[in-house]
Amino acid sequence: MRYRAIPFLLFVVVLIVPLALRWASGITTAKRATGSDRIIVITPHAEAIRSEFAFAFSNWHEKHYGSPVFIDYRIYGGATDITRFFDSARSTLFASLHTYNIDIVWGGGDDLFENGLRKPGYLQGVALDESVMRKAFAQREINGLELYDTKSQPPQWFGTALSSFGIVYNRDVLAHLGLPEPKTWRDLIDPKYAGWLVLADPTRSGVARTAFMVIVERAMQDAADAHGDVNQGWARGMGMIRQIAANARMFTDNGSIVPAIVSSGDAAAGMAIDFQARSQVDAVAVGSTSRLGYVEPVGATAINPDPVAMVAGAPHPELAKHFIEYLLSEEGQRLWITRAGAPGGPRQTSLRRLPIMKSVYDSPTNFTDTVNPYVASAGFNTRPDRSVTAPIVASLVQMSCIDLLDDLRTTRRTVLNSRATELDAKLGTFPFDQREAIIRAKNWRASTSLQRLDLQREWTQEFRTEYANLRNSAKN
Repeated sequence: MRYRAIPFLLFVVVLIVPLALRWASGITTAKRATGSDRIIVITPHAEAIRSEFAFAFSNWHEKHYGSPVFIDYRIYGGATDITRFFDSARSTLFASLHTYNIDIVWGGGDDLFENGLRKPGYLQGVALDESVMRKAFAQREINGLELYDTKSQPPQWFGTALSSFGIVYNRDVLAHLGLPEPKTWRDLIDPKYAGWLVLADPTRSGVARTAFMVIVERAMQDAADAHGDVNQGWARGMGMIRQIAANARMFTDNGSIVPAIVSSGDAAAGMAIDFQARSQVDAVAVGSTSRLGYVEPVGATAINPDPVAMVAGAPHPELAKHFIEYLLSEEGQRLWITRAGAPGGPRQTSLRRLPIMKSVYDSPTNFTDTVNPYVASAGFNTRPDRSVTAPIVASLVQMSCIDLLDDLRTTRRTVLNSRATELDAKLGTFPFDQREAIIRAKNWRASTSLQRLDLQREWTQEFRTEYANLRNSAKN
């Protein structure tokens, strides 16, 4: 009988131990999270950022306001998931309680805050002291892109860090392929990269969406600089994406894993967001050298603010405002880029992100990176008038490149083998320009889910037919 009871006892232990651990850890959380010493923050930021800022903010708040603060982080996913939470909670939680039970949204990109949160009414304005605003935002924009919300009074969101985009590459693999280190997006169309690029699906990855749109906008700017047609510039940018995609070994669902794949040697290069690429370069470094490199094409990268905002009906508005003030203070700004272990830096992990406060770059003591985004942008940035097609570009890349990747690879290989450079130029120019893309974007937005499936089949077939015609021309 005693032996028969053993399986039952083991079952009870397995059932109870996790609950006991959760209860035990919950005591500390509940104790620190009671009353006014707690704020609730939704964020897509990585654990290293969350823990370092939670510790630093609590110390800062105790120093300035006399009490520590516990940050209760809620992790729902990326920008799309955060928007989905507010969309679903508006007619339930907020409608009955007039609060989302969230104080702060932090991180996820300016598009999330402007279009996904401010416009639908999920945020509330925060009146910061003029001295805070003046120091944090010595300039209101970077090459035409606003660094905080200027459409609302008081502002509803504030940039806290800057993000840029570039190419992460593996020096060992490049040497094997006989390729130089890439410097521009166009370098990635070199046929030697065939099967050695890793890209992310722009319908799933915000990093990929932004990087592809940068290529398109740069081509449009080049057309404008040459007094040409920007609509045709759009077509050449989209065509360059096709030539790059033809070299892809794979499209991942998550842009954040691209640096790790390149680091492993499974790819020679890929598109990445700055801090993820630089962190991976650091992770595999031996002494002062690394097999990985990262470059941002000069005058061809987007530099975007990564904001923070107070949520409408925030349960702890005063503490939420203090958190925003901390993020925009010099201490909060230097935490992003100061080396771990150095005075004013993180305790354990260097975060390697670019502060939004321009003045900190004048004194880069113990900085992990010496890049100054206010200089590196070289006068170029994403612009609303050039990004009208942004909502449809990701879907067009999916239909013309991802869904037809084998067709695209075969087509470019056949075209290059024929030595018909004019055919590769055709592949490098989209079959329609920006004007047609805007019309298609309107049709796409106005369509139901079933109608979109029909459009997707129709447009995918157009690209399939185009590729077949290019192969036939190359063979003849």
